[in-house]
Amino acid sequence: MTDNTSRRCLHVHEWPDADQKLWQQVTAQGSVLDENLNRSALWRIPTRKRVRQGYGRWLSFLMSTGRIVSDAGPSERIVRLNVYSYVSCLQEQVTPWTVWSYTVSLWQAARSFAPEEDWEWLYVLIAKLKLLRTPSRNKRARMQSPAIIANWAFSRLNELNEGWLKDTQEALAYRNILMVALLALCPIRLRNLVMIRIGKHLSKIEDRYKLDFEPSEVKTDRYLTHFLPTELTTYIDAWLEIWRPILLEDPTIDALWIGIRGAPMRSRGVYGCVAATTEAAFGTSINPHLFRDIAASWVVDMTPENVGIASSLLGHINPATTEDHYIQANQAVAGARYRYSISTLRDQFNSEFGDPYRDRRVP
Repeated sequence: MTDNTSRRCLHVHEWPDADQKLWQQVTAQGSVLDENLNRSALWRIPTRKRVRQGYGRWLSFLMSTGRIVSDAGPSERIVRLNVYSYVSCLQEQVTPWTVWSYTVSLWQAARSFAPEEDWEWLYVLIAKLKLLRTPSRNKRARMQSPAIIANWAFSRLNELNEGWLKDTQEALAYRNILMVALLALCPIRLRNLVMIRIGKHLSKIEDRYKLDFEPSEVKTDRYLTHFLPTELTTYIDAWLEIWRPILLEDPTIDALWIGIRGAPMRSRGVYGCVAATTEAAFGTSINPHLFRDIAASWVVDMTPENVGIASSLLGHINPATTEDHYIQANQAVAGARYRYSISTLRDQFNSEFGDPYRDRRVP
């Protein structure tokens, strides 16, 4: 097989028969009272998809390097030599963050396939790879103030609403800019942004809209509710009443975001529209997840003492998830105090000694 094949995440039907059967077995649904129920049967859909894709990438590597042995089971292939070679191959192809992610998926699959085995060595490898994770791009350089983003978005939405032209291209532009405005003021995860259904997730209460998600729809497995700022109300009204019907072909579709063909948009489409729109506006793309970093960073920069609200704002359960922002906040506070101390000392010295460079021997 070619190197391009080794980069693929094989679908389940492309896996060896033994792997397919074992995967179906360990992910089969059942009662939580069943003592034989595998932990992987309780994986949420995003987790199951990630592990399936990661394991498919692992099998691509094995096949492309001739490491598939017909009489060997899945867990028998997950040995140090194979895994180390796999990681080395990944390090030449993808970012350190992605290497770590693929290896975590392999570890999760290994624990499900052979829970009685000792996978401590693989966990140690994952811990080492975690230390190597670095952002592939300078996120800070791509960030914009949420106020600047919102002001730009509102200005463009006003222009579109006031314009006489109401066609498909204008509707698509309005949709994309509204996505950006919503993310600037309410930085929800991409998955939740895409799934919004009118009447189910989005409802209007008096002069503002509210977003509600069930625990099964949220990464943290908890209820998520956001009351959108009243500044968004008129723009969402215009989208629902004027612009969305231009794109909508089937009036029974309740998806908030409609594509050019009149169907609900998917994650890749929403991601691409947000990135392309922000790149055209600010010269650098801001993807949906980066809006969450922007929100936390804005709290840190503007009011470091209130950094604790970042976890609630972003819907994090574990404060460690926002640890980087807490560190930034501590640095911001410490830096401000240091600069204030230096400035105070300089003022004291100036008032006491005057110009420090003046020759005091001269009367």
